[in-house]
Amino acid sequence: MDKGAVLPPNRQSSSGSAAIVLVTDQNYALPTFSAALSADQHTKGADIAIRMFVVGAEDTWARQFDEAVAGTKIKVIAVRLPQLAELAPYHRDHYLPPIALARFWIDSLLDAGVDRFLYIDGDTLVDGELDSLLARTPPAEGLMAAPDFLNIFMDEVSRGKKRDLAHLEGIGCRAETYFNSGVIYASRDAWNDIVPAAMKFMIEHPEHCPASDQSALNHAARGRVTMLSLRYNYQSEHMMVLDPRRRGIGPTIWHFTGGPKPWNMPGWPWDESFNRYYCAAEMRLHGSTIVTPVPPEAQTRAGIAHRRRSRSRMTWVYPWRKITRRRKILHLLADDR
Repeated sequence: MDKGAVLPPNRQSSSGSAAIVLVTDQNYALPTFSAALSADQHTKGADIAIRMFVVGAEDTWARQFDEAVAGTKIKVIAVRLPQLAELAPYHRDHYLPPIALARFWIDSLLDAGVDRFLYIDGDTLVDGELDSLLARTPPAEGLMAAPDFLNIFMDEVSRGKKRDLAHLEGIGCRAETYFNSGVIYASRDAWNDIVPAAMKFMIEHPEHCPASDQSALNHAARGRVTMLSLRYNYQSEHMMVLDPRRRGIGPTIWHFTGGPKPWNMPGWPWDESFNRYYCAAEMRLHGSTIVTPVPPEAQTRAGIAHRRRSRSRMTWVYPWRKITRRRKILHLLADDR
């Protein structure tokens, strides 16, 4: 099989048990809980579990969520992952802490009866129903994920293109099948087959993994990826080009990639309305010791500068890029390919 091939979507209904999974540490627990609340509001199936695993926390700390999760499908679980420390030295993403690697151990954390899961990052907001996706059977040997934002500008001439092409070549992927790892739908069997290869690649070739787990997963899953519609993972770079709601399209999952996050500093492209579940999470956790994570100042400055630069260039320097990127985004927002 072509290593860049996209498998046809499997729309057969699954009869097993599904879970929505979030993995975090104590520092990022509040925004992750807000993502879990948004997922809870958009899943009606009584058999769908929502599991929020907090790595490094104690059971007594996790019990602060007991009242906050009342009436929801969410269960907050304190877990230990000593294996994470062994893999952390190979982490190369300067904008994400090593806790991002914890998704590799999802299988060891999940309930025994769950046969498939939807993993979502803690900096997401679910804004549409998830039941139809969770009713589908994921690929037997692969996974389902949405395109990364890299896809929309790879055919443009830019300073970063050489770097991006080198990244893709290093992991053996093509831009059109390179996925963002912030939202992944997979069976446990397929995940258990892909993850060891991803970890092995990251350890042996950290120089090819600037996006750490995302780079490694793209390498390990190449040729076994069913690309989801961009509706399931609409990222900041996409929102900077097009707010799809103006075209009558409502993404199922918004993904606040980069910085600043809307709860740290609401503003273009993420206004205050994207904080509604974050505010709900704060209210539910009122009186607890769980606080808003403070991002590094340098990271916030870099994020603001990047967004201003991109906006200016698409307005005054390369105005045609907004047109061509919008076309690509609208294509990617169509049904699963």
